[in-house]
Amino acid sequence: MTSRVAAGPGSPTLAVPRAPRARAARARHPFSPRAQTGRVSDDAFPAIPPDASVLVIGASGRTGREVVRECLSRGIPVFAGTRDGAFDVAASLGEDVVAASVVPWTTPRVVPVRVDVTVPETIAGAFSLDHPERVLDEFSAFQKLKPTLVVFAATAPARGDPDAVDRRGLALVARACVENKVPRLVVISGAGVTSKNRDSPAYAFLNFFGGRMDAKARGEAEAVDSFKESRRRFEKNGSPNEALLEGCPSYTIVRPSGLLDKERRGVTSLAMNRGDVAAGFLSRGDLATCALACGFDARCAFASFEVYERGTAVPASTLSVAEILSDPKAARVASILTGQAIRESALFTSLFDASGAEQKKRDASTRDATRFERTGFASWDDAFAGIERDAFVP
Repeated sequence: MTSRVAAGPGSPTLAVPRAPRARAARARHPFSPRAQTGRVSDDAFPAIPPDASVLVIGASGRTGREVVRECLSRGIPVFAGTRDGAFDVAASLGEDVVAASVVPWTTPRVVPVRVDVTVPETIAGAFSLDHPERVLDEFSAFQKLKPTLVVFAATAPARGDPDAVDRRGLALVARACVENKVPRLVVISGAGVTSKNRDSPAYAFLNFFGGRMDAKARGEAEAVDSFKESRRRFEKNGSPNEALLEGCPSYTIVRPSGLLDKERRGVTSLAMNRGDVAAGFLSRGDLATCALACGFDARCAFASFEVYERGTAVPASTLSVAEILSDPKAARVASILTGQAIRESALFTSLFDASGAEQKKRDASTRDATRFERTGFASWDDAFAGIERDAFVP
């Protein structure tokens, strides 16, 4: 039996989309073949434990919905966490996904739960089997399951309170994961969020709206701090041991940027970076697959990385307003208003930069931003083979 409650207002996605440079936006393909058929490609996806279940916080947002879709395509039970506790599969994902959301004949694979990160008791309710906030379908076979993976895909709405959601809310979720011994928390953050990029035009623009970027940066820091004791146990005697991960809750921070509503291209089209030095554009579907894959891979424990389509990287330190807009027309207008279009035009180059000094400077900046970039992956196993864990500060 499929839950058919009406979908309520959901949390927007964490990263702000931007338009790709020098290529036209592609028409959105609403559902990938994987979502339509329930089949998954042979992408060496990490082994999924038989008792796995995923709590998606911000499930009604555009990225959160894609994470739910990815769970369904792989047969993973998912708790769809929304602010009002409502999630309708057909309304959110499309009628053609409904069949994958039910285990024949009566068991729903998607269970709506109320998780408003500004209301602490709803966070507790998502983890506690007997909490009054956790009202599950009486027919659900997953009533007795606690999440083994939590994906934080929430952010404050445009007129919301970033500090309440992106900082305090994330910190509360991180502490709940540690207290309930959830194996992994995957945080979908955003490229260019750390303090080293405070002088970028995009950081200043986004931070104008209630200190959004500052809240995200502090939220990341407080979440990481919640896992310190777990990290100490994992690195007992100074030697990390993946066998010790059992019983050691861990985090993974994924920093995408330029999120686009287009069909996914797969891991072979992606690049990964570290250090929050590069930003690129990415489909929400590819981000959802990446978030789920790294959540089940031991090598991604206590790690932070950027992910984007290869060949699209620009320096996060100089990320412009035009480069964070998903609408090509709006990006073009922003580029003209900020003078970016003029500075990068052939006329400007011929009149003021005949030597090509400015272009060389931009190229050097891009090379510097991609010095840690890895690409050319054959599979997710290949992509995660080069992951480096965050430095541990006791």
